[in-house]
Amino acid sequence: MRKRPLTVAALAVLALSGGLVACDEPRVDALHAKCTTKDLKWRVTVLKKKPRSTHREGRLSAVNTGSGKCVFGGYPAFRVYLGKGPFANGVGQGRTRPVGLPSGGSVVIDLQYRDPAGRRPALDDCFTNGHAVAAAPRDTGHDAMAPIQDEKGRETGMDVCGDVIRMAPPRETPG
Repeated sequence: MRKRPLTVAALAVLALSGGLVACDEPRVDALHAKCTTKDLKWRVTVLKKKPRSTHREGRLSAVNTGSGKCVFGGYPAFRVYLGKGPFANGVGQGRTRPVGLPSGGSVVIDLQYRDPAGRRPALDDCFTNGHAVAAAPRDTGHDAMAPIQDEKGRETGMDVCGDVIRMAPPRETPG
């Protein structure tokens, strides 16, 4: 009769250890600290406009410059400004999953926004920005500059119409 409780205990330990091995990454990443703005290096890349498109696309990316792994969980705070005047806010579209970022790892968020049809903003709600700022999810009040560049890495600006920039869920950059 004593062998039965030991057998049940042994099976429970085996099932639990197998469950730990089979955990998906977000559960394991919950053991790591959340990414903070001071440990992330931000960059905005404006992509070439597609022909006959009514919107413009870009990418917000962040590299973990911290010494250890962190978890990027949610949408970052993102804003594009024209000096101290008008600005456009980044607004998340869809559900996010935590992204584990090792030191040197990066995350990318696809952006979509309206821009003027011509070469220069013509509408009253359009502006050419001066700068962009970003902050890690749930790390408000600690904005960091996010340089804006084109696909070739040259400094550029963003012509933004309206006050909303749509953000796709963050994803880890392969590599």
